[in-house]
Amino acid sequence: MTVVRPAVLDDADQLARIHVDTWRATYTGLVPDTMIAALSLSGSVERWHEVLPITPPRHCFVALDLAGDVIGFVRRSPSRDEGATRTTGEVQSLYVHPGHWNTGAGRALLDTATQELRSDGFINATLWVLAGNTRARRFYERCGWRTDGRTKQDQRQGAVLDEVSYQRRL
Repeated sequence: MTVVRPAVLDDADQLARIHVDTWRATYTGLVPDTMIAALSLSGSVERWHEVLPITPPRHCFVALDLAGDVIGFVRRSPSRDEGATRTTGEVQSLYVHPGHWNTGAGRALLDTATQELRSDGFINATLWVLAGNTRARRFYERCGWRTDGRTKQDQRQGAVLDEVSYQRRL
């Protein structure tokens, strides 16, 4: 059984570990090796210590295993997409530590994010996925999300990353 609760500042170190480990496991071969090599646990810890205090309440949630350790996180917000309506929310990111894939933690986090978006009055939700991330795409599709035909190219560290948009009605 996965427990989901709002993230707190004390979770920053574990969130950083999950972020870095998941990037290495998921994106190796999908993004340039230089991006993977540039990942820094200490840099990620710093970013989480900066982001969590300014994150609105109930916009970042963590999943806990039976021992109470943080094993995943989800971030949600109003849609950041240009031209999005006020009734569209967004799942900004969803990461589960690779050692806890296929445990139901991702589904619990996604369900929490969509429930929170719905309770805030959003009618639709979107998210973006790297086009080549077939594992994540299959997961979202099993959870009822569908591609909406939109794509974009995100530029990070000199690399161009192709992304696909998914949406669902809440």
